[in-house]
Amino acid sequence: MSWVKSIPSSEDDVFDEDEEDTNLQKKEWRYNMEKRLKDGFRDGMDSGKEASLQHGFNMGFRDGAAKMVIVGQLKGIVSAMQCWCQLQQLDPPRLASVTELLQIIVRHEDTMIERMQMAQQHLPASVGDITDCISDLSVQHVDSCCGGVHCSGKSCHRSEGAKEDNSTFPCPSTHCSLSMEENLKQLLKSCMNLVYELDFPEELLHHVKQLMSA
Repeated sequence: MSWVKSIPSSEDDVFDEDEEDTNLQKKEWRYNMEKRLKDGFRDGMDSGKEASLQHGFNMGFRDGAAKMVIVGQLKGIVSAMQCWCQLQQLDPPRLASVTELLQIIVRHEDTMIERMQMAQQHLPASVGDITDCISDLSVQHVDSCCGGVHCSGKSCHRSEGAKEDNSTFPCPSTHCSLSMEENLKQLLKSCMNLVYELDFPEELLHHVKQLMSA
């Protein structure tokens, strides 16, 4: 009867096939779970990054839009002051002071628009880059400036051959150590000084003060 034992049983073949199928299913299940885990982690990272970028962009756009409104109103006030000075035929130095301030405000506005467009076109690649981008927009870290007594930065150095400037207006150059926000405050103060100097109505002075507190 030994020859009977040597013949493989069909039931053993079935069990072997079932075991192989089970192992294949386990491997396939493990592979699918690992793949889903990786895909889920990657999707979560992408979603979190996108949400952080969108939140940062919304905050920056909202703050930038608010500052643009202030600059626009300030430009309108100084433009009206310039028209009044021309109608009153004031002496050239006073008219020149108002005109100079208006030109600096226009350049400041152009710089703000340019930076907002650049920030929109070149979105940061990560949350850490958002912080760097905001820092770059708020403070300028450079060693040189366009010069003049109106540059309050200690690291501001007048370039060789530059002329002395007795103006009290803030530096319009993008290389100045003043931030855009500080520069805007200086422009508002300069406007207020001109309102005092040219003896404009109190209502105009009150409006400028409202812009400073906005």
